[in-house]
Amino acid sequence: MTVNTQNPVPAPPGAGLLTEALLTRPPVSVRAAEFMARRLKGEARFRPHQQNKDELSPVIWWRGIGMEALRWGLVLAGLYERGLQNAMDLRLVHREICMPSLPEDLSGFRILQLSDLHLPRRRPEFAAKAAALVTGVDVDLCVLTGDYRWGYYGPLDHIPEQLRQILAGVTSRYGTVACMGNHDIMKVADVLESAGIPVLYNEGTAITTGRAVLWVCGIDDPHNYGCDRLDLAVQDAPDDAFILLLSHTPERISKAEKAGVSLYLTGHTHGGQIRLPLFGALSKNAACTREQAMGLWRHGTMCGYTTTGLGTTDLPVRYNCPPEAVILTLRRA
Repeated sequence: MTVNTQNPVPAPPGAGLLTEALLTRPPVSVRAAEFMARRLKGEARFRPHQQNKDELSPVIWWRGIGMEALRWGLVLAGLYERGLQNAMDLRLVHREICMPSLPEDLSGFRILQLSDLHLPRRRPEFAAKAAALVTGVDVDLCVLTGDYRWGYYGPLDHIPEQLRQILAGVTSRYGTVACMGNHDIMKVADVLESAGIPVLYNEGTAITTGRAVLWVCGIDDPHNYGCDRLDLAVQDAPDDAFILLLSHTPERISKAEKAGVSLYLTGHTHGGQIRLPLFGALSKNAACTREQAMGLWRHGTMCGYTTTGLGTTDLPVRYNCPPEAVILTLRRA
């Protein structure tokens, strides 16, 4: 690990020892140099014609037409206002994950997962409400699993301030780490680390608790860019480590289980964002099973959790999948 003593990055409120150590690394653009050309090419392909766009601009023109048609359908059905209210009904939920493979010294380890914040620049009250939701939370580790801005375009200057506002009331023993989402261009990684939130970009780091080693690793978004490298993220993990993977989408589940990942934390799906009674989500927007698109699931020897996330995108509405921040408690069972 290379230590930067000239321009240390200020740690976010409540940051722990892990965060402070990771912030001494070289910038993401240096650590991920071999991926930069391909990543930037992918960003240009998925976000064409970026000039004169803002956070409300659709990523593809026909998707914008589809979303506008859906919005008017909800308005005419008298459901749109309810959907807006649902999207602001933020909840803090608690889940226990029981695993026989969990080392004894990690039993009781608590993780706060925040995902899909989609922070809207035009509505700072959303960040204020998210901050109030997690104020007073005391955990061992806080993880952010991608998608930090509302749309696909527009400025990023509001993200550091709003993230620091949200994390200000969180106490985390080891600090906060993040991975990248499909809404996140590489500039977002620089923004996060300049705000004191280290990004795990196809890389990992160890937390030692008693006799147990928790290997925390993260990969680039698997959904769009083709730059995720799970093999690099786990290659330095000790043989007896319990491996926690942060991946924005649940699209590397089989590969992760084969690589020895013990716990897979993800988001992206928003739980469907619009779920119909009996039928469920209109779209998973991910290559996974319906069971893996929301909540707790198991794949072979690996456990996972797909959070519905806190924010929304395309349309600021939710139905039958409340927005959540989740505290996960690991149990040996």
